[in-house]
Amino acid sequence: MTETRQRASMPLPLAITDGETLGQGYVSTWAGATHVVASDAGIREIHLPSWHGAPPAGTDPPRITITTDATSAARSHLASALQQLADYFGGERHEFTVALDTQGPAFHRATWDAVARVPYGATRSYLDIARELGNPDATRAVGMANGANPLAPIIPCHRIVGSDGRLTGYGPGMPLKRLLLTMEGAMPASASDADYAAWLTRLPAGALLGLRATKTLCRPTCARARRYVDRCPRIFTAGEEGVAAGFTPCALCQPTTPALVGLA
Repeated sequence: MTETRQRASMPLPLAITDGETLGQGYVSTWAGATHVVASDAGIREIHLPSWHGAPPAGTDPPRITITTDATSAARSHLASALQQLADYFGGERHEFTVALDTQGPAFHRATWDAVARVPYGATRSYLDIARELGNPDATRAVGMANGANPLAPIIPCHRIVGSDGRLTGYGPGMPLKRLLLTMEGAMPASASDADYAAWLTRLPAGALLGLRATKTLCRPTCARARRYVDRCPRIFTAGEEGVAAGFTPCALCQPTTPALVGLA
């Protein structure tokens, strides 16, 4: 599935109820300028910069700008979101606490709620989300809802990957999706030995990798895991979790047995 919604750093048409006054602002980071829209109830929309061509010019440190007047409630939500996004892109925030004002069909909102539960540094497939929603045949609908997500990265649609671990389409651009997953530690920055070794040091102690391409559960140092470095794995902290999620323990590295000297 692909995410087809195009985002931009410039203001886009908004869904406004009669009499609403929405607050709008920007946070400029290494990723570019992210446009945020807030209502009295919470954050209504976020528009990430486009990474389809050359990466946009970013800023370090982050710069926050509020561009429109709004009610005190909308302005408060907006200010909180802009600061939390600055902290996130700076690698200092792993969870968002700002109120959200999601607008959309019931299935879309249910999908976004499920996607929002995928934690920092983790990934899920479209099928995983469909199963969580109780309808494993709804992967296409999940893909459409994920593509229409108006609140990335607070609702982290970049953490949803293909069933085989491939990075599928992303509205702001695939380079940004990979950079966000790399920043969060969900996958290595590249297939190079140096980047893979650096990524191993970021994994939790005793972590195991669910290789989506082979449905195999491996130790991170296993040759099979190294072979599929470009496909985002699912990271587990215990073998039982991986088996329960449908992965078969690798016969080569035997991840569900105690580590032996020279094997781990």
